[in-house]
Amino acid sequence: MEDRLIEVTALEVQRALARTFHGGESPGRAWEGTVGVGDTVVAVDVVPREGGSLVHARARSIECDAEPARLARILASENAELVLGRFAAQGGAVDVEHAILAGTSMDAVEVQASVWAVGWAAASFAPRLRALATEAVPVPPAPQTPAARLRDAVDHVDFTTRRVRQHLDAQYGGFQHHPDWGFHGAFGSARVFVEVLPVLDDSTAVRVSSPVLSQVEMSDELALRMLALAGEQPFGAFAHVAARNEVWLQHAILGDDLDHVELATAIDAVAAMADGCDDALAAEFGGLRYADLG
Repeated sequence: MEDRLIEVTALEVQRALARTFHGGESPGRAWEGTVGVGDTVVAVDVVPREGGSLVHARARSIECDAEPARLARILASENAELVLGRFAAQGGAVDVEHAILAGTSMDAVEVQASVWAVGWAAASFAPRLRALATEAVPVPPAPQTPAARLRDAVDHVDFTTRRVRQHLDAQYGGFQHHPDWGFHGAFGSARVFVEVLPVLDDSTAVRVSSPVLSQVEMSDELALRMLALAGEQPFGAFAHVAARNEVWLQHAILGDDLDHVELATAIDAVAAMADGCDDALAAEFGGLRYADLG
């Protein structure tokens, strides 16, 4: 039987969030409210698209007047600290946003976790972002995403890992697996990694990532290009790992209620963008694509 993709409505989003957070329908929004982390307001939209509806959550973290290039470099670095969601420049402000795809199913916990993660990151990273944007000293350390209880984490990760393996085998004929790196497979000149992480007390996240460039120095121009490329797509954030001089593209989805359409969409989106931009970025800014590494 052919899988049927579901269409999510604003009413379904409101029902998913009604008993967990304070808020409701707002003009032009499916839902708007607070999530119990500071006074951060999260707005949720339902975006129809071919291949299933998107549920998009967004929250304002800070207002700032930093130069665009400086802000782009900050966000490229800080994106590496997030699991669910990405930082986005919005005029003279920084938002946190996360999009989830309604595949063949979508449990309420997916919407709840996305909204909470966006609200948490917007509030928790605000002092650090303000300090970085104004060159304040000292800069607070990056907050750590609340992880699963150690006692339960291994069981949750093992369960989700088995489901990921089943989906990869069915959809792609299997990925290679490394105990430290997770699953990985080649897509053109890029390579895509899939790993399962414990998050949010008793949940898991499946992070899909690709090392777009290695041995590359970050510049204002590269940071701005990365920010612009990410803004063209609902999925994926570019992250600069300064300690290794690497640029990664990553997107995470909740491991709870994971279905093969959600996972395949995340993998295909990261693979298409990484394989589609690594040649041009390497030619313009230097560095090595994954295919160039011997």
